Amino acid sequence: MENTEKISSAEKRKSIPVAKILAYVVQIVYTVFLFLPFLIVLCTAFKTDAEIVEMGKTNGYTLFPKTWSLEGFQMAMSTSSEYNAINGVPSLIIGFFNSLWQTLIPLVGGLLVSAFAAFMYSKYRFPGRKTLFMITVTTMMLPLGAFGFVSYLFYASIGWVGSKGVLAILIPGMFGGAGTVFFLRSYFDSAISNEILEAAKIDGASDFKIFFMMILPLAKPAIISQFLFGFVGGYNNYASALMYLYRDKSMWNLQLALSELVKIGSQSEGGYVNMQCAASIMALLPLVALYVGVQKYFIEGITIGGGKE
Repeated sequence: MENTEKISSAEKRKSIPVAKILAYVVQIVYTVFLFLPFLIVLCTAFKTDAEIVEMGKTNGYTLFPKTWSLEGFQMAMSTSSEYNAINGVPSLIIGFFNSLWQTLIPLVGGLLVSAFAAFMYSKYRFPGRKTLFMITVTTMMLPLGAFGFVSYLFYASIGWVGSKGVLAILIPGMFGGAGTVFFLRSYFDSAISNEILEAAKIDGASDFKIFFMMILPLAKPAIISQFLFGFVGGYNNYASALMYLYRDKSMWNLQLALSELVKIGSQSEGGYVNMQCAASIMALLPLVALYVGVQKYFIEGITIGGGKE
């Protein structure tokens, strides 16, 4: 009996390293497949158009450029073509700043509305609270993409297309989102105790003062994590921009500007792939910088928000 137990314990000790090695191998392979496309785009951005044409003729491929060049970046920032210039300014620059304000205005307003709704659902007991919250959560299950055409018909009927198409981008987002309310309510339940709020009420603080002076600072990690999700979604918005902003070139966001750069490919045998990759890299850098800056709060908000007392 003792020998059997010794053999089984020895087998367990031997199996642990194998399991760890297998886990590391899977993670390494996954990381390679995850970052390989990004590496290809990055290296292609520094190739010349002539080198890309040569690779197409020989059906060969080299990852790293034979000659490192900024040709792709120069072409992306050029104003020589109607496709990459808006009123004499590179379309990427116009698109970037348009993406910023078209994303930040509804995002900040929507976050405040969602946070206040989550605060009320979490810390106040009022009639119909559970029913209203279930209705809010149920809307998360609706395929909103399927209602895109219906939304367009509605906004067209009130004149929010063409020169006023940006209103269809800004106004709806300022009313918050069901997913944000659901996440923040869970965070408020688990990370903010009711005793703190009761003490503030005893001191005479109003509900709005409690929300702005206590809840928002205490919920900074959760707010920042939802801000990051919302910013990435708004920054990468293409479908809505295509429907409502395409007629007004001065309002194009970054995604529309990037899509127009593809048309320049018809002017070259190589398709100016280096320029398209360079534009993609430049468009990606703000998101990378934002994530690096808020990574600490993002991870903290996701971790704490995932639990509940």
